[in-house]
Amino acid sequence: MLATFIAGAAGGGLFASLGLPLPWILGAAFGVMALNAARPGVASWPRLIGDAGIVVVAYVLSCSITLDAVSTIARELPLMVLAAGLWTAVCLLLGLLFAKLTGLSIPDGVLGSMPGGLTQMVLIADETPGADAGNVAIMQTARLVLVLYTVPFLAAWFAGDSAAFGSGGADAAAASGAVASATAAGPLAGLPSRAGYAALPLVPLAAWLGRRLRLPAGEFLGPVLVTGTMAAAGMPWPDPPAPLIAAAQLAIGIFIGCRVQPRILLENRRFGPLSLVFASLLIVLTALAAWGSSAAAGDSIVTWFLSLAPGGLGEMAVTAIVLGADEAQVTAYQIFRLLFVLLAAPPLLKLAFRWRRRSC
Repeated sequence: MLATFIAGAAGGGLFASLGLPLPWILGAAFGVMALNAARPGVASWPRLIGDAGIVVVAYVLSCSITLDAVSTIARELPLMVLAAGLWTAVCLLLGLLFAKLTGLSIPDGVLGSMPGGLTQMVLIADETPGADAGNVAIMQTARLVLVLYTVPFLAAWFAGDSAAFGSGGADAAAASGAVASATAAGPLAGLPSRAGYAALPLVPLAAWLGRRLRLPAGEFLGPVLVTGTMAAAGMPWPDPPAPLIAAAQLAIGIFIGCRVQPRILLENRRFGPLSLVFASLLIVLTALAAWGSSAAAGDSIVTWFLSLAPGGLGEMAVTAIVLGADEAQVTAYQIFRLLFVLLAAPPLLKLAFRWRRRSC
């Protein structure tokens, strides 16, 4: 376990020093993967520590759910259901095609293609018979890295503001501060700040209930539903300290890295390149869908592009603020798609299995 922690921390530190995105998740996973490649079977990490990191990240995400986002979801629910449904169907077909081209299992192909978040899809893969969480992690990482490096700059190009990200982390930090300082009106908005601290035990309790009730990625979905509902009602949840967030990301990165077997990239030469090709295809489809939605609804193409992009909620919300897009719509669409995919992925896998059995 100590060697695993050292490898993860070293990988995270390396990625952070290079200025790469999500260093304490992707870097930590890279470090543990390198350890797995050099000394197979050495890497180990308690599930409880990984789950604790997931609960912290779920809390951070759910605190960004505001009354504006909930109002947008209620107002545009039919469009959101249509967009999330079509997006999920496209990813299901791409996942089946990917599995056929690479020889991976159907669960691997489907879960690796779903735009539901790296951590969340790995969690569901861990709970799904016939799925390899490591293969899913590789596919999700390819999509995540490509989205983080291309979507913000493509959005800036759509907005005609190619210099929007020229100052690097300064703009992102300022935008992140704007997100963190946003307050939502609601029945709980008048509570003193100590009420948020007093309610913190509900977060791990929600994670325990989510897993007990067998919700998909229950340790993530439980806190998001409970904490997010209270955040939308105006609960003054305290901001978690930055070191805690970094530690949580490190725990998740190591958890993911332990499940990745680098040998799969050597045994299946098409796996890595096809992961990048399919991720690129998703971005192209996003741009086309954003153009069509903008033309039909008359809204900004930047807002639609960030709303539909298969990326992380935090990164897309920050980009929306920097570019002057409608952050309430972007946040609402990203939250709804995440919840939709988490709830839809298990039934879709059953459907894919039935289709496979009938076609054989």
